[in-house]
Amino acid sequence: MADPEEVVKGLEIIKELKKGPWPSYIGETEKTRYPLKLYAASLYLKRDLWTTGGYVSVPGVPTGILMRVTSRPDIGESANVVRIYLPSGNFVTSKMLRNIADFADKYGVSMVHAITTSEDFEIPGIPKERIRDFVSEFRASGMEVGSTGDAFRNTTTCVGPALCEYALFNAPKLRDDFYDRFNDYAKYPTFPHKMKLKVSGCPLDCARATQKGDIAIVGSWEGAPRIVKEKIENMPKERKEEIARSCPTGAISIRKGQLDIDGGLCIQCMKCIVMSDGALLPGERKKYLLYVGGKLRGKKGPFTAKLVEKFDDPYQAFDLIDKIIEVYIENAARKERLGDMLFRIGMKNFLHLIGKEERAHNVKDLRTNIFIKVTDEEKEKMMKELKKSIGGE
Repeated sequence: MADPEEVVKGLEIIKELKKGPWPSYIGETEKTRYPLKLYAASLYLKRDLWTTGGYVSVPGVPTGILMRVTSRPDIGESANVVRIYLPSGNFVTSKMLRNIADFADKYGVSMVHAITTSEDFEIPGIPKERIRDFVSEFRASGMEVGSTGDAFRNTTTCVGPALCEYALFNAPKLRDDFYDRFNDYAKYPTFPHKMKLKVSGCPLDCARATQKGDIAIVGSWEGAPRIVKEKIENMPKERKEEIARSCPTGAISIRKGQLDIDGGLCIQCMKCIVMSDGALLPGERKKYLLYVGGKLRGKKGPFTAKLVEKFDDPYQAFDLIDKIIEVYIENAARKERLGDMLFRIGMKNFLHLIGKEERAHNVKDLRTNIFIKVTDEEKEKMMKELKKSIGGE
């Protein structure tokens, strides 16, 4: 039987992709059992022919296994994708890599999705009838399959102090301790929809916690960055001026040839620190910020997470996470992400449900937060100033 036109045309594109002096990913893909004709057709049609097909129920894996369904079964078969939990910080050993590759050869299509945006590995192409055997043998090797259902998905962290000089706490260790406490929520589907916790060791947020985390923990500090005096004194004038100009809130000025930083205006964006080559460092008054509601996709589109609380110790966030989970389970609609629920019920109502009152750190101003609260005292003061400005009493 002749191939459909889109496959024929797509294979011509495939041939072009193999040309040139550099190694071709097509050449590597041909060494696997991946349905190359399906990929060729998608190149020609300029659209993905894979869709999410829900979850495959597997005994011993309550959260299920992710199923990928093709819209063109005449070209390529549907298959399942098994996620794998990685050690915190992505510290994967060579032995572990070889083990994963062996399982991909034996059960999948000899291909591995390496370190996805959810900080895990995926082995695609495992037939439904072989998943149970895969899970049993994989666990016996000392590794674990990842979550796909309405539970805590794989928690993403940055590498923390193992590699980053800006890390304000040990983010990978916090991830380990999080699973020690919330392991049941990761193993068993309990939530109205999936829930993601992400952790970043500093405001640079390399784990994209505030973009993608239903719940996010981010290391930060209060006030101005710490100034390393001897390095600032030796910094060229032009560099200091450049750093001052780069501050988005105008918190940095130059006084008597040196940088002066207004801690009240600093929003801990880290821009000056990154530019200073070690002359500026995160401040000494450490704080750990808990955000809620971030996501890239969902019924109401992408949301950036909203700041809920500041802690002196990152582990203090665990008790509040327990409360957030309780409120989410009780108030969210079926298949409604936490951020969508916040949008529906309002941030003020959410804060009250978790036992929090609106405070300055989550209602500061439009520069850092969209939720504004004016107290009765502030209203009275504003009215007096308004009357005075127009000549009233």
